[in-house]
Amino acid sequence: MATSLRVGVLLVPPMQLLDAAPIDVFGMLTPEYLEACGLPAPLTKLAIPVSIHYIAASGPGTYASMTSSASLPVTDFLSSEAVQPGHLDALLIPGPDPNVVPDDEVLAFLRAHRDANKTDFLVICTGSFLAGYAGILDGKRVTGPREILGRLKNKFPAAKFVERRWERDDRVWTSGGITNGLDLAAAYLHAKVQKELADLVCAMAEIGDRGQDYDSGRVSNGLWWIWLIQRAFFRGKTKGPKSE
Repeated sequence: MATSLRVGVLLVPPMQLLDAAPIDVFGMLTPEYLEACGLPAPLTKLAIPVSIHYIAASGPGTYASMTSSASLPVTDFLSSEAVQPGHLDALLIPGPDPNVVPDDEVLAFLRAHRDANKTDFLVICTGSFLAGYAGILDGKRVTGPREILGRLKNKFPAAKFVERRWERDDRVWTSGGITNGLDLAAAYLHAKVQKELADLVCAMAEIGDRGQDYDSGRVSNGLWWIWLIQRAFFRGKTKGPKSE
């Protein structure tokens, strides 16, 4: 079990703010966090040091744009020594706009970590596009957002897509939709750190209770979307201009 963690967050803006939320779970592993919560000594002694790097081509002193008019401060260039292969235990990849094609510099960064085989990839929601372009998903059993699995399968046919909240194939961890990234983070902690520490953090964050498989099947999920579209359509048809 890991006694410390070095985690990078790859920022390719614009990104979904909730996709980056799992990084906070890693921050909750630290002595500073657990002591601030006023927990008993036996629990705070479970804590481990965690260093977090926010990585973007724009480098330190800049901010990466997120949804909801939010932004994250960048701490490292793609070329910074602290985030090179062998220096990160895990690389979190929040989902960007699915239409974004990553720059060569981003792809080279991802491929270098893939080839070194020393870093776990935590791919959240549409982060599957970044990982797919870099070849990280090739030959792997992976998942992605349910609504665009067909698009992902067509785009990256060398990957083996399944419909689950999260999936693991060796060092490649992938999640389905946005908050499934928290399901993935809970599973990752239980695989990487002391069980009692993982249990504590997941209990405090109230995550990790959902199973790896969805409660509803693909057909029922598809019917729900059809129902919602029809309801919105008819609501728009019946909502005429206000009378004077």
